[in-house]
Amino acid sequence: MASADEIPAWLKLHRLLVSLQDGVGATNAIVCDLAGSLLCYGLSRRPQNGPAALEVPSLRLTEAEFERERSTLGEMFERVLRARAPGNDKPGARFTVALADEEPFAYAQSFGGYVLLLWFSGPFTPFPLAAKIRPALPAIEALTVMLPPPEGPSRGAMAMPMRG
Repeated sequence: MASADEIPAWLKLHRLLVSLQDGVGATNAIVCDLAGSLLCYGLSRRPQNGPAALEVPSLRLTEAEFERERSTLGEMFERVLRARAPGNDKPGARFTVALADEEPFAYAQSFGGYVLLLWFSGPFTPFPLAAKIRPALPAIEALTVMLPPPEGPSRGAMAMPMRG
């Protein structure tokens, strides 16, 4: 079974997420589906402050590292889903959520049944952030749909469920 960091689309998406998070000053970035399965993460190797910061020496999280952060990721994702405007919880509805002034500091943008989620170590201004994310979304979506399906034989390498 191929690991995630051996799949070209995953590697490109990973690099794009790292570049995006570094470009907007985010602590970390992930792409997940609406069921909460983590498909790809940015997780820059640069040191970060804050409880949600992750430092990884390789492209892959170890199982122990992921388990330590899984509940934090899941709680943040649940909070983002609860913060959607009424009506944006229907299948296919697009949404943007900015939790800019309260913890967890997060920004989420849905696209094609997936969610780009960036989180920050402190308050941020959503409008300039949205302007920087918008041009990156087509490439993020194109790479995301190129990933092997989560229900495929390599599910463990690609999708890590955040909701327990």
